Amino acid sequence: MKLVLTHDNADFDAVASLLAAHKLDPAATPVLPRRVNRNVEHFLTLYAAEMPFIRPHDLKRGGKVEQATVVDTQSFTTVRGMRPETPVQFIDHHPLSRDLTGSQQFSGDTVGAATTLLVEQLHARHISLNPLEATLLMLGIYEDTGSLSYGTTTARDIRCAAWLLERGANLDLVREFLQHRLVPEQRKLYDRLVEHAESHSINGQIVLLACAATKQPVDEIATLAHKLRELYEPAAVFVLVQLNGDIQLVARGTTDAMDVSVIARRFGGGGHGRAAAALIRDRVLDEVRREILDTLPEIVVASVCVEALMSHGVQTVRAFERVDAAAERMQRTGHEGFPVIEGGALVGLLTRRAVDRAMNHQLGYQPVRQIMDAGRVTVRPSDSIEVLQQRMMRSGWGQIPVVDAQDRLLGIVTRTDLIKRWGQHPDTSRRDDMMRRMAEAVSPGTWQLIRAIAQQAQEQDAGLYVVGGFVRDLLLNQPNMDVDLVVEGDAIGLVRAIQSVYGGEMRSHAQFGTAKWLLDETVAEHLGVDFTGSGWPDFVDFATARTEFYDEPTALPTVERGSIKLDLHRRDFTINTLAIRLSPEPMGELLDFYGGEQDLLDGMIRVLHSLSFVDDPTRILRAVRLEQRLGFHIEARTEELIRGALPLLERVSGDRVRHELALILAEMEPLRALERLEDLGILTTIHPDLQIDEWVRSAFFAVREARRYHPWPSLADFDNWMLTTFSLFTARLPQSELEQLGRRLQFSRPRLNHLHDARATIALLPELEQEQLPSRVVDLLEPQDEVGWLAAWSAASSDRARGYIARFAREWRLVKPTLDGRAVQTLTGLTPGPIYGHLLRRLRQAWLDGDITSPEEEKILLLQLAKNSTQN
Repeated sequence: MKLVLTHDNADFDAVASLLAAHKLDPAATPVLPRRVNRNVEHFLTLYAAEMPFIRPHDLKRGGKVEQATVVDTQSFTTVRGMRPETPVQFIDHHPLSRDLTGSQQFSGDTVGAATTLLVEQLHARHISLNPLEATLLMLGIYEDTGSLSYGTTTARDIRCAAWLLERGANLDLVREFLQHRLVPEQRKLYDRLVEHAESHSINGQIVLLACAATKQPVDEIATLAHKLRELYEPAAVFVLVQLNGDIQLVARGTTDAMDVSVIARRFGGGGHGRAAAALIRDRVLDEVRREILDTLPEIVVASVCVEALMSHGVQTVRAFERVDAAAERMQRTGHEGFPVIEGGALVGLLTRRAVDRAMNHQLGYQPVRQIMDAGRVTVRPSDSIEVLQQRMMRSGWGQIPVVDAQDRLLGIVTRTDLIKRWGQHPDTSRRDDMMRRMAEAVSPGTWQLIRAIAQQAQEQDAGLYVVGGFVRDLLLNQPNMDVDLVVEGDAIGLVRAIQSVYGGEMRSHAQFGTAKWLLDETVAEHLGVDFTGSGWPDFVDFATARTEFYDEPTALPTVERGSIKLDLHRRDFTINTLAIRLSPEPMGELLDFYGGEQDLLDGMIRVLHSLSFVDDPTRILRAVRLEQRLGFHIEARTEELIRGALPLLERVSGDRVRHELALILAEMEPLRALERLEDLGILTTIHPDLQIDEWVRSAFFAVREARRYHPWPSLADFDNWMLTTFSLFTARLPQSELEQLGRRLQFSRPRLNHLHDARATIALLPELEQEQLPSRVVDLLEPQDEVGWLAAWSAASSDRARGYIARFAREWRLVKPTLDGRAVQTLTGLTPGPIYGHLLRRLRQAWLDGDITSPEEEKILLLQLAKNSTQN
């Protein structure tokens, strides 16, 4: 017979893996261990009859075990019928940590749960599941990944969970069984552990050590360790519980910087890097505690230090400086914050957010001290990243000053520095580094697709390169899923060859040498990937390497086939000229003909040649957008060329200029880019009266808040944010000039009407900032559209006006009389005519203004109004 086994004290991952292994091989009987966790036992009590599990005592006597599959562990207790030579297949989601005999094999990979490894096989083999089976498998993945929230969770776990959900997994049932309800004995012990828990910082990692003694056995101490980890969120938790002469050690880790199994093995136990246990006999509790504390510095990997991230040298402001002077410096330098100095000592941090708020409230005359975040939060160069993160979280500061042992200011480290650090994996081989970076940047399916395309290009002796923004952002460690491929040779021919091997469809444009490979299930089957999985693209674009030239300034270019170097040379800025070779070998080579990587390192936007803006003036707007998005600076010569080419913008078609403006407004921080456009004279080139002043800044911040918090419900489905934002710096143009600008930028008539509505609604603000009856507010706002309401709400300078607009959009515009024309005729006997509309409008006004509050009062008022109308 064939069996599937797992470890004692089985959790849901272990039991779910038993089920999955049985589904893969129905001839293999899944054997439950003698002990399972309480929540697993509760699940089995209800549903075991629907499952294929058996208990160890149900095994046939005298039966010979021909093969055993051991899941979610690399150690197990043999069952009757097994012999030393019995073939054993281990399946685990942790690296192999034992020596294998000749009859033993191991398969596995580092994922969040062992269940994931087996569910992937179920999916690949199209094995069906019923909803209960899918739910148990989901429990296995969710329990070991903290419902997909632990740092060990991988994309593979998430894909498997999504597939199980499609198979009918019940998340309500999953949540019910993952909520560990403590029994009274556990609760008492847990309270004692919390009372005696001690936190230690070791090499920048926070370690929790909790000790307690109990006079009676308590089940599932591991559950208490999990709850302590959730409560304190340390890098690792060690629980020591003494019962009589024995001490039970349970350890749980959350980071690769610490292998908790080292501690467990020291005391005769075992486990893996993130979960381990040991039974320690004949030792004193405090003695074991001290030994653990003495050992921890040896196993905690030293963190990367602040020194590796910080910027040396830092600009500061003095506490007595005026806010408007600091605002000017922030605008000029692009810095998000300054340390505040008083008497030579650090006394706080001045943030751009605080400055912007102060300036919006006309507090520019105030000293910096009045608006700064007061306090003294610093790190030293030798502090770990973990220490830095903790201080950022506790203080809320996004920039932390770096000081030396004498408290002298050395530099600053920011959230951006931390973000740039994420995902960096240095390697001695640059090519391997590039390949690894790409594999990490895209989904597994997309990476497999890229490798298959590269293989076909190599077989076709075609040059194939990943180019442009993807490579730039790859080196900047910023997300970018837009993979552009350039082919030296015939892109259409290469796609045709790829299609003949993997299927799919092709669309091509011979005139431009471009091709689009449309992906379908056939392609996915050939590659062995999930067509419905997250991250799988719908198509891949290919372009033939080409060069281009311009017959005259601002005209569209003429193109012809060229080399990869010429193709890169036609691009706008050096940081966009980087490419990674996929074919021919060596794969992963970074091509940098024009110094783009150094410009990335220097934070510089530099144009390739002096006529670039003459050839295409829209690059002027693109330069600013990239500069502000990346936090770079436009190189001095490039800025000079921009100023010289500004008159050529007038010769560019309006839709191209409008498109670039739309891309700027879609950025996370569009205001900074617009301010830079103003600084460079670009806005006034588009229209001489366009400007970014405090009124516009305040309105921009308001519309950003509106997008985040929705002052009225319909904004949740609002899709004209960009147009509303654009309207804020055109609203003060005269109507005729707004019409002229809209036509210049080739806005469609409906969109241009939106801009006019925004202008008209903003013009109503003086009246809305005075006390008004609700009916008057409705009369003012109802003729306008929602773009106008939102623009006026954002531009309003008083809470009263914003309140009126929000209540109108949320409530007042929906108020209608309960009576209609038929009821008017029935109650009044009046002949139908314009009087009906007048009466119904008066009734609505009365409802809005609170003059009537019930249908009965409405009928009385109607009769009075009707009587008055007949008398007049």
